[in-house]
Amino acid sequence: MSIDLSKFWLGLDMPTLPTYTETAYPRYNIIESGGDYRIEVAVPGWDKKELEIIQDDTELFLKGKKEQKLNSDERFVHQGLSLKSFERRFILNADLQVDKVNLQDGLLTITLSRTPNSKRKILEIN
Repeated sequence: MSIDLSKFWLGLDMPTLPTYTETAYPRYNIIESGGDYRIEVAVPGWDKKELEIIQDDTELFLKGKKEQKLNSDERFVHQGLSLKSFERRFILNADLQVDKVNLQDGLLTITLSRTPNSKRKILEIN
């Protein structure tokens, strides 16, 4: 039995399939605890001067711009660390507010909580 490998990847370049490009970078977690949330974004090697966080109503924008830092006589033999700029957008519920932003050991942590006038409630099904 022979397999034609030239047809194996046929159709996998469709735009509906997930790709690991700018939309997948940087990686992040969203953690919920008691109705409050925490977004953890992996940005190893990034400095807070290279990051920008903007909250605009119910959108939270995270932008990063990193410059290549090589001397004129240096060149990469292998480049495994990403130096690409990125933008990531999170949609927040209207009753969430950003409490704190912290960058430590390559992990950007954004702490969110519900506003005091939150109208969120769990409804009972009859």
